[in-house]
Amino acid sequence: MQKRFMTIEAVLSTCCLGVACLVLSNSAHGQGNAAFRSAENLQRQMNTQDAEMRKAYFANAPVSERLTIDFGGTFRYAYNIIDTAQSQEQFQQTFDLRLFTSIELDGAHRFYGRLRFMYNEWNFNGTRPSGPDYQEEGWQDPIGELYWYEFNLGGMIQAQTGARPEYDFTAKVGRQYVIWGQGAALSTYMYAGIFDFSWKDLKLTTIIGQTAGHDTIDWDISRPGFDTDTHRLYYGGKLEYSGLPGHRPYAYLLAQKDLNEGQIAYLPPGVGTIPTTFNYNSSYVGLGSTGALGADLVYRAEVMYEYGTTLSDPFPHGGGVVPLAQDPTQISAAAGVGGLTWLARDVHDTRVDVQLVAGTGSTNRLDSGSTFGGIAPNHVDTSFNSLGYVNTGLVLSPDFANLLAPSIGLSTTPFRGGGHFDGMRLGVTGFMFNRIDSDAPLSFVTVPGGSNYVGSEVDFSVEWRLLSDLDVNVRYGIFLPNTSVFFPGQGGARDFVYAGATYAF
Repeated sequence: MQKRFMTIEAVLSTCCLGVACLVLSNSAHGQGNAAFRSAENLQRQMNTQDAEMRKAYFANAPVSERLTIDFGGTFRYAYNIIDTAQSQEQFQQTFDLRLFTSIELDGAHRFYGRLRFMYNEWNFNGTRPSGPDYQEEGWQDPIGELYWYEFNLGGMIQAQTGARPEYDFTAKVGRQYVIWGQGAALSTYMYAGIFDFSWKDLKLTTIIGQTAGHDTIDWDISRPGFDTDTHRLYYGGKLEYSGLPGHRPYAYLLAQKDLNEGQIAYLPPGVGTIPTTFNYNSSYVGLGSTGALGADLVYRAEVMYEYGTTLSDPFPHGGGVVPLAQDPTQISAAAGVGGLTWLARDVHDTRVDVQLVAGTGSTNRLDSGSTFGGIAPNHVDTSFNSLGYVNTGLVLSPDFANLLAPSIGLSTTPFRGGGHFDGMRLGVTGFMFNRIDSDAPLSFVTVPGGSNYVGSEVDFSVEWRLLSDLDVNVRYGIFLPNTSVFFPGQGGARDFVYAGATYAF
């Protein structure tokens, strides 16, 4: 296809050159205006002929000449050392083979599929009660990790006519990883349809989809199957404006319906005397923008408000053993994320990234996201919960609820032109974790009251491309807690070590 068009374009370019010479010659004889009009008319004719030839080519060329197929894979071996809340080490090995194929036709139709064969081998080092779920051992589901089809109307028109229209429509349907906005409201695997409608500077993105059970970890960890059987339906829209130079503001509404509603469990585990029903339905209204502040500063910002309904906690917060009736309770919470990246634009590609993450919590909860130990009856739930993700460190990695976490990171490639070390990139990021309300819970256990400061974390990374198809990645993180806000036995330093190599083929 490309060679055929290159031949056509070469002929057209030769004609244009001849026309240009004719224009110059006629100008010298005092006939400039007429020659210019003639050249302009000829160029229009040539543009029309080019469009017609493109249409004829796509109408008559066999599919085999318009089809692009790519395929390959990666194999990754990784070794992890992970500390529990009691600072006890667990060890994990991961063997991860992924095979993909990408098929594209006429710039308009695209299919992507990726299979994942991943095996986890754990050594719990005597910490089985605090270790991960048994589902995290052995072969991991699903094998079909990603598979989706995408249609691009603008790409089809451009391939046929050579011109990109002012309007566009794309549809992407299948199992995909969805990042909504900055990722704070939604960032997970889904069976989803995403539809983009564009006209000039406006773009409307709509979504409808369901979370992909095995690959989704729910915020409600008291619900049975929270890490293997989470089904939540999402639908909504986002409007984005690109007419401001250097800025892309957007607004969205995203609704979530709990498809696990009505599920009942008898809690707490091992006792099982309190019947607990689950039903958490929420919506997120967000405002945000991405862009640049000058040549060297790139920013991102988003604030969101969460509202909806959940069920109150059946566990009596004031003491006693008699279960409480669960009543519908209003949700009214908020969160935000902002970041600023400075690009040094040097030969080392040095960059500094500053970020702030914050979310509201609730003093009327015993746990930030669970139904059992959740919001007390007759109180509005102000704890922010979502299936979103924003980087909050390797070790502690807290959720948004009741969190205020500034961070700063530096990354660079210091050995440019250094032979084998040319592809080595180094990074370091520091986090400071704080409770907005010292009496409200975080997504991990702390002692109510006292200091708002929870602790600090430093993460280091080395990404080294040894060969064109071989990468080595090493990451290390250490969390240094404020021992006064942790229960006895949980106030020690915690480490995380990851070492892996990925071979691409």
